[in-house]
Amino acid sequence: MRIKLSSFRLAALFVLSVTLIAYELAVMRTFAVGSWSNFGAMVISIALLGYGLAGTLLTFLEARIRKNADTWLLVSALLLTPAMAVAHIVAQWVPFNPLLITMDSTQILWIASYYVVYSVPFFIGAIFIGVSFIAFRDKIHQLYFWNMLGSGIGGFFILGLMYVLPPDRLVGPLVLLAGIAAYLCTLEYRWELRIPILNPWKVSTVGLTSLLSVVVLLVAGDIRVSDFKPISYARQFPDSKQVYHTYGPLGEFDAFQSSFFHFAPGLSDNASSNIARMPQNAYLGLYIDGDGPIGIMRKLKPGEEAYMNYLPMAAPYLLLKQPKVLLLRLGGGIGAFSALHHGAKQVTVVENNPYLLHMLKHDPYFREFTDNLLYDPRVRVVQTEPRAFTGSTKERFDLVEISLIDSIGLSSAGGYPITENFIYTAEGIRSYLSCLEPTGVLAVTVWNRLNPPRNVPKLLSTIVAALKMDGASQPEKQIFVFDLLLSTATVLVKKTPFEPKEIETLLDFCKKMSFTPCFYPGKPDPGRTFDEILEGYDKQMKGGTATTDLLPEELYQYTVSWLTQGKERELYKRYVFNIDPATDDRPYYTAYVKPASVPLIVKNLKDLSEEWGYILLVATFLVSLLFGALIITVPAIGRWEELFQHRKGTLQVLVYFSCLGIAYMLVEIFLIQRLSFFLEDPIFSTSVVITAMLVLSGIGSLMSGRSSLPRGRLLTLAVAGISFSVLFYIFLLSPVLDALLGAHLLVKILLSILFIAPSAFFLGMPFPTGLSYVSQKRPNLIPWAWGVNGCLSVTGSVLARLASVSFGYRLVLFGAILLYLLAWWMFQSLIREDHPAQEGQSEEQSRGKDTNLEGSDSALTT
Repeated sequence: MRIKLSSFRLAALFVLSVTLIAYELAVMRTFAVGSWSNFGAMVISIALLGYGLAGTLLTFLEARIRKNADTWLLVSALLLTPAMAVAHIVAQWVPFNPLLITMDSTQILWIASYYVVYSVPFFIGAIFIGVSFIAFRDKIHQLYFWNMLGSGIGGFFILGLMYVLPPDRLVGPLVLLAGIAAYLCTLEYRWELRIPILNPWKVSTVGLTSLLSVVVLLVAGDIRVSDFKPISYARQFPDSKQVYHTYGPLGEFDAFQSSFFHFAPGLSDNASSNIARMPQNAYLGLYIDGDGPIGIMRKLKPGEEAYMNYLPMAAPYLLLKQPKVLLLRLGGGIGAFSALHHGAKQVTVVENNPYLLHMLKHDPYFREFTDNLLYDPRVRVVQTEPRAFTGSTKERFDLVEISLIDSIGLSSAGGYPITENFIYTAEGIRSYLSCLEPTGVLAVTVWNRLNPPRNVPKLLSTIVAALKMDGASQPEKQIFVFDLLLSTATVLVKKTPFEPKEIETLLDFCKKMSFTPCFYPGKPDPGRTFDEILEGYDKQMKGGTATTDLLPEELYQYTVSWLTQGKERELYKRYVFNIDPATDDRPYYTAYVKPASVPLIVKNLKDLSEEWGYILLVATFLVSLLFGALIITVPAIGRWEELFQHRKGTLQVLVYFSCLGIAYMLVEIFLIQRLSFFLEDPIFSTSVVITAMLVLSGIGSLMSGRSSLPRGRLLTLAVAGISFSVLFYIFLLSPVLDALLGAHLLVKILLSILFIAPSAFFLGMPFPTGLSYVSQKRPNLIPWAWGVNGCLSVTGSVLARLASVSFGYRLVLFGAILLYLLAWWMFQSLIREDHPAQEGQSEEQSRGKDTNLEGSDSALTT
């Protein structure tokens, strides 16, 4: 009967693991909706703080916990329900505003308050998990399996909730879930009955606490949207009217109607004086998680259509007659309207956002507003990722257009997230060029408002790299660039050199529109040298005064010239921002900060607020290192004599679990990032990878617990399996994924799980193998080892992104292999110090205990 009681405790661990990972993702969604998604990255370090503090505390209380583990489990599970609810509510009233952080030092305190508020539920949940590892030290492999399985399912659980509940209500079901974990801990073993039974008082307390927590959430749990988010301004327009609202895993969608919405992406300054009738009320404003707006364009009336001729996206149509057009992303429909206006015979729109497509295709209001744009017989919609389409289609197009599909260059108080973007990589550009007819044109229009410029130079370096990869001997003859100051920049690329007549046509267009030609074949050099321009931007960054006026068009011209003259290395080194080409190995189009220039960026953050994303990533990394140092040093100082004096192997234990924490996350983050465009959606990628990794790692843990191999040999097998799997990712995964881009989504998901399975299975072995060994030889180190591993797992997740931005995925994966080899060395050293001659015998004996569910439960039944 005692077996059943321990099974209930394992079930409680499983449920609570589901709850914690789901709550972490729910908090991220709360940040995205209420403030800025970038600050949701803080949740990682906040969870770290909670786990680290729990591990540190348990290191000092380990002996007490063993005497009364049941009480610790019940109290921690019981307290988690109100802690989650209260933290969610209190956090909504933290008046943090990133716009003021460079002027108001109290904003730093408000950031700190987020840590204090949200770390409480993670601390309590971590106490429960840590106590479980202490109490079930003879069942480490089973514990790890249920913990990993619960965490994996938690990702899918919250994903499912996002489909049916608005962001304000995501926390409620998680509170009830935590209540179920507490309910499972109310069972008590009655010796006289020889069975576990429910304690009615404890059950009543759990039920009442859960009910009150849910009620409080229903009354006061609405997300408070910052007054400084774009959607807050839209709601304040005098004639603002909300015409659409929906939600899901891809965000919360709100559309507004107002005469205050004016969208003119790159519109020529000459339009108002040459067009008899400018469009009025031509757009709706669409906000996703409160950010935007995206301009949803209506069908223009006959007298208004001349407006289309004054947009930069009109340029390629001067070179093409009745073209077959491919639009990569729908946006608000302006690209499709422009293509139809300029006589396109067929327009193929590739869009992966199902909510946007459903809104424009099926909502009666939008169908009427857009005059059934997506039902036009000339328009075909393909729901997939752009790279998935261009990498698999056999069709050829006269024009491939990418217009303003990102917000880089627009105002964003929270900065831009440093996330993978496989659309703007050299391999992506090459894929788009492969879809062109021999005389076709690739047109890329981006915002051109950053000062100093960085997104446009990075785009240019990426395009030149793509042309070189495609075998172009003179790429400078295949590029035409023009811009409108502080508005947009357009890059036209051909598979063959531009003809003199085509260049003349485009120059005439620029002259009529008052656009600035930045680069074209044969353009003479500006009067000033590139050295003067580079030095000018360097002085501007350092707070000095440039010796000359800095014109973006001159920078763009020299950028293309140096890129095509073999001077790209010097250019990348000397320019103040990182403008290296984005590649599939480093797919970070929004990563412009050089690591060495971080102090300079922080100093000028008031004028460079767009770089908040990178700075927060660096800050999260530093915070994780700080917490890691505290988690390691506090127990070391407080229990020095017990942990170190006359105790061999403590240092090896710390290094071992530190390496595992970092290396596991290096592999997991790589798989999430690399599979994001293969699975056509980052939500599916994250969910599939996390769930597959955790579940398969849990299975690996369970199987390793049942193995008869000595732990040293088992770890050797695991590290060998991990190393070979990671080497497959380094050398073979990319070409395999590229060859399978055209497969059905379900097939891709199954293939992704297949690619993940070997590494995840072996990755699940080292941690429980090491912890079970520690539980036998050094049981007092269990909570410390667990806390260090959890802490440095967060360090690994941030380090993976920072390192891949600077060095690429390959070096990150090689780093993971080296860390696992270091962990293997530490473990073998530990075994040698613990009398290797006895290792084989002790392994067999301990494994008999570890896999026997009838082991002692005295700590849980006292």
